[in-house]
Amino acid sequence: ERYIRNAPLNYLPFTSSTISTVNFGTIVRHITSRIKHWPVTCSIKQFHPVLAAKTPEQMHTSMQHRTSGIRVPKGSTTGGQSAAVVGIRSRPARHGHVAARAAHLHSSNNSADFHEQQDASSGKCPFLAALPTPPPAQNAWWRRLQQLFNPAEYQREALGPHTMVAGPKQMLMPPQYVLGSADMVKAAFSGEADGTTTVAPPNLLSSRSLLGDQSLLMLPEPQHKYLRNLIMPAFTAEAIERLVPRMEAVLARHMDSWADAPGGVKAHSELRHMTFEFIVAVVLGRDYPEPVISRLSGLYTTWAAGLLAWPFIDLPFTAYGNAVRAKQQLLDWFQAAVDEARQQLAAGQSVPGILGSLVSAVDEHGNRLTDEQLGDNLLLIMLAGHDTSSTTLTNVMANLHNHPHVVERLREEQCRVTARHGQRITGAILKEMTYADAVIRETLRLNNVVAGLMRQAAKDFEMGGYRVPEGTVLYLPLTHIAHNDPRWLQQQPEAFIPERMMTPEGMKGGAQMPFGHGPRFCAGYAVAMAEMKVYLALLARRYDFACDTNTHWKQEVGRVPANGLPTIFTR
Repeated sequence: ERYIRNAPLNYLPFTSSTISTVNFGTIVRHITSRIKHWPVTCSIKQFHPVLAAKTPEQMHTSMQHRTSGIRVPKGSTTGGQSAAVVGIRSRPARHGHVAARAAHLHSSNNSADFHEQQDASSGKCPFLAALPTPPPAQNAWWRRLQQLFNPAEYQREALGPHTMVAGPKQMLMPPQYVLGSADMVKAAFSGEADGTTTVAPPNLLSSRSLLGDQSLLMLPEPQHKYLRNLIMPAFTAEAIERLVPRMEAVLARHMDSWADAPGGVKAHSELRHMTFEFIVAVVLGRDYPEPVISRLSGLYTTWAAGLLAWPFIDLPFTAYGNAVRAKQQLLDWFQAAVDEARQQLAAGQSVPGILGSLVSAVDEHGNRLTDEQLGDNLLLIMLAGHDTSSTTLTNVMANLHNHPHVVERLREEQCRVTARHGQRITGAILKEMTYADAVIRETLRLNNVVAGLMRQAAKDFEMGGYRVPEGTVLYLPLTHIAHNDPRWLQQQPEAFIPERMMTPEGMKGGAQMPFGHGPRFCAGYAVAMAEMKVYLALLARRYDFACDTNTHWKQEVGRVPANGLPTIFTR
């Protein structure tokens, strides 16, 4: 392990992000069983290019420091002698044979050694060539489209007892390896930093066409890092705290209207409308009249529906085609707002909202975000701040209705924080709402809004004992990983227990990645969490409620109630 971590290797399929998942016992067993079939030049000239550049005398000296503990397999040949048994050679003999063989290969000109060197430099790593491919996915062929319509069930069936499976190519969907452990998923997220993985392939038209080439979700490194650095100042703790008063005003107005509605409301649709108006207000820094909000909400709903509108064919009569056209109308509307913001900025005026931070962002060379970068990422911010929040809050409402003692704990928490900070909701109050935070995170554990994501192998590498060829699509089953978090498998994993999230183990990330991981962690996470906490603060302080949770839950952008979750609010 020390050798692989520190040696100047440019050939082995191990990187800083995948090294922790490598099973070294498997590698050692593989080497000892197959080394007699390898061209020895491969280990000298490719696994360690520094040694390949040395003279025979220099190599002899170097090898004396690097070969202690070599295990010689039965039947292998060292120094022209066959090993009769598997064992450890004496130190002087081992150094002499290994160094002599290395020096011979370094200076050899015979044709056999030449061909061995050519094979070794062809780019085919013998470690990887001998590794197995994952077993096939366990789903029956007629259930494979469940990946779109019931992802939790698809993920469970596909993986079965395995840690990785190979899914076949489906209609308009690429073949893929489904990863079955949190460590693998985290390695796939983090692998972009060292070139092991990259973003989903461009032929996934549903993602790229609807989210845009300049969306943070679509950009590979290093473009992703550059753009993220320009965008992140809009999401600092100070920036979010400045948005809290507008959050409270928008949410309180909607919740008061629900309490006045005779016969109650459909909570899911009302939450969607509320969070959409909220995200428009905080992104663009101003309120818009109801007709404008309704029109924009309709366009947004059509666009978001296209993300799951299989088949992904751009025709006038398909949902996907309608989504493409709705996206263009939203981008046109954003462009008008961007142009106005730039005019204000040029006139020396301040530009409020997240848009103000984005149009003001400048890199070290004086470059600003382009129209395409602004448009694609305003769409992404709306997706993250609208659908994530509304779907999660819909599930929160159902959970609270079914667990009244959790509502009482939320009320007690509000009594404590208001006694300390007053009635006005501030960043300090949101920070101390630890139980509300636990309620949200436990809801996300059970009902992850983003059921799965895709990455692509940027080169051949090893993962979980299997060979992952370059170009392979990696499916990251976030719902399955969260449901099988080892921390909770013996503690009623299917139950809604917010208290578990307040334990030392619960404070860790574990296998839960609702907002991504590593360099791909959601930029709008803080906005979404602040919005949901403001909602829970107002709910616990001002309202009683009752929901009809006796319904089927279907997959849209997240898991939503088929009946819309009828709810009666009372002050």
